[in-house]
Amino acid sequence: MKRLVKAGEMSLEELFELADEEECVAQMRAIDLISALPAIGEVKANRIMRDASIAQTRRIRGLGPKQRAELFRALVR
Repeated sequence: MKRLVKAGEMSLEELFELADEEECVAQMRAIDLISALPAIGEVKANRIMRDASIAQTRRIRGLGPKQRAELFRALVR
């Protein structure tokens, strides 16, 4: 899954939709997803998580609507 995101073959929106259906995606840590995106490393991913008030241990399924919106705002260009 991270490979598809990193290659740009899957959008953030598609990944969130898939997380609603697939347990393995829903259990993925948000920080792992963010750091897998092209042009985003560990430092930038940590800053995005902090700015969006998302705990480092939060799973994709556990993200609330406001947190998802913050990630879209920070990541979708």
